[in-house]
Amino acid sequence: MMARRPDRNEELAGLIQGEQTDAVRDLEDAIAVRALSDVADGFDALQRRSLTVWVAAFGSVQGEPSDAVLLRRILGTIRAAVRRLLGPLAPRAQRALDARLTDAVELGARQHAAYATQASGRRTRAFPARPSQALRATAARIADTVTDRRDRALALLQPRVANRWTRVATGIGTARSALSAARGHIAWTVGQAVNEGLLAGIRTIGASKLWVSERDACVSCAAYAGLIAEVGDDFPGGLSWDPRQRGRTEPLATPPLHPNCRCRVVAWKDSWAVEGAPSLPEALRREARRSIARGWSLPTESGAARIRAARELLRAGAGLPKSVEEFAALSVRAGRFQDRTVPTGP
Repeated sequence: MMARRPDRNEELAGLIQGEQTDAVRDLEDAIAVRALSDVADGFDALQRRSLTVWVAAFGSVQGEPSDAVLLRRILGTIRAAVRRLLGPLAPRAQRALDARLTDAVELGARQHAAYATQASGRRTRAFPARPSQALRATAARIADTVTDRRDRALALLQPRVANRWTRVATGIGTARSALSAARGHIAWTVGQAVNEGLLAGIRTIGASKLWVSERDACVSCAAYAGLIAEVGDDFPGGLSWDPRQRGRTEPLATPPLHPNCRCRVVAWKDSWAVEGAPSLPEALRREARRSIARGWSLPTESGAARIRAARELLRAGAGLPKSVEEFAALSVRAGRFQDRTVPTGP
């Protein structure tokens, strides 16, 4: 039996959502490795040492400090370790991100050229693109992100607050959260940079911009999939398949919509549509509805939000095959999707 050949829309979506999104992730990872290096190991060691010292000083994890001087000394050592771990992180993270901003914008420009060539059937050049001042300002805020988590942690690690081990652990955890916050800021900034490069290419060829979400996009990003806007116009704010999440965002020119969002804009011209077949925007909208109906999502997203989104989809009219709509209805009645993993096969 011969394998089914992917249609043109599947090939375009596969390029954007697969190979090109993977390249963006690789760039994010490279920046994060350079920025964060082995700081996580340092926090692991700090957590272990602090617990050992606490138990030795106060008898157990539940032990209450009986010596105020000893408590101040222990917390002073922990605060010094937090400063030592996070002090160099802010400038290093900013340098790492600044060093790759141009690479990120140029990646977007190259990806536009590759996509437009395939979509139009005509060779499209990658025009030079450079980071905007607004993008550089966004990148610079990574230092504020790290500093904010450090200062919050230091406030929690004061004797009047951290008089139980659980509270000490909370303070250390708050300090450690600077790493995930920095990682999220890197993803946010790289996403903006790539979309700047994509938008520059779209503007150059005089096309409209088309929103492409990931296959397991959140309920809000899925509501934007397949939307078209003119290059100088914004996409509407506040869209979501989950009624409880509507109205939370402002109009925006391009993704990302939220931290760790890997949506993107690509060029679109109506002349690229194939007569007698759904256009790429139509195919993206249908695939997003199917994703909502099937519950395909990351495990980090609320299952309740996916169920509310599926209920709203069915109420509005999904326009999907009967078997898919029945699956969604059964899941809504059960209050959960049994498997939220995006299938990898055809």
